Amino acid sequence: NMMIQMLKQKGAGYSNENGEIEIFNDTTKEILYTVAEHAKSGAFSTFKISSYPANFLDAGQCIFAIDSTAGATWMGTYAPLSDISADKFVEFETAVRTVPQFDPSDPYMISQGPSICVFNKRDPQEVLASWLFAQYLLTNDVQIAYSETEGYVPVTMKARNDPSYQDYLARSGEDNDVHYNVKIEATQLLLENTEHTFVTPVFNGSTSLRDAAGQLIENVTKSVNRKETIDEAYMEKLFDSVTALYRLDQGSAAGADSREDLGPLPATAKWMLGMLAVTWVCIGAYVLRMRAKQKKEEA
Repeated sequence: NMMIQMLKQKGAGYSNENGEIEIFNDTTKEILYTVAEHAKSGAFSTFKISSYPANFLDAGQCIFAIDSTAGATWMGTYAPLSDISADKFVEFETAVRTVPQFDPSDPYMISQGPSICVFNKRDPQEVLASWLFAQYLLTNDVQIAYSETEGYVPVTMKARNDPSYQDYLARSGEDNDVHYNVKIEATQLLLENTEHTFVTPVFNGSTSLRDAAGQLIENVTKSVNRKETIDEAYMEKLFDSVTALYRLDQGSAAGADSREDLGPLPATAKWMLGMLAVTWVCIGAYVLRMRAKQKKEEA
């Protein structure tokens, strides 16, 4: 996320919707030189190299740490989750802010997380069951419960506006568990800045590209720790090695022209879509029937 956000904030390339990879550019090099500078001074490290950032923050060993809304449950003196022992905690007041910006007047923050996909299986009943399960996960009760325990924000406005979710947000600081103030303040901060969030294009190979973005920072930091010289020759070699490691010169990197025509939808897919339409019609009819019955009973 660090590299992707910095490139976005600087208006530099990462990838586009055609699956073309743009990350290997001069701005990326500039960012990596800055990473090397701060890694050399000891002011910068990563989770894979050192440890979870909250561990250093909670022990008073760093000024600030960057994480997600879910990661906020690990941040601060009274964090409900932690990888360090209780005697290592240092008492301090935790202030929650947006991620650092190159231009605070035009902020960008990535919105990233796992997705739910329903595949076109041979058994249409299996597909329908998968779709119904996805609908269940999108219900208010499930989303709100997950938000309260993990710190993630509900993905539907219906759940966000639910009275129970609003009540949960209003009870920030009531305890150091479900209503842990740092976690809820981070959530509120995201809700106030949703218009400044962005997502990256998804295509065959986009996960590899995402891993490569992090690998660039990891490799530079490790090289600094090993006293290696970070110069133009190093950067060219780094770009080539990461490209080869994640096979970024294959697949969607060739662009949209390499995509084959998959042809018309198979019969099973058409059947599934028809069943989904029928299911929605039945649900709507049931809801209308129950409402009419309720009004009749009240009359």
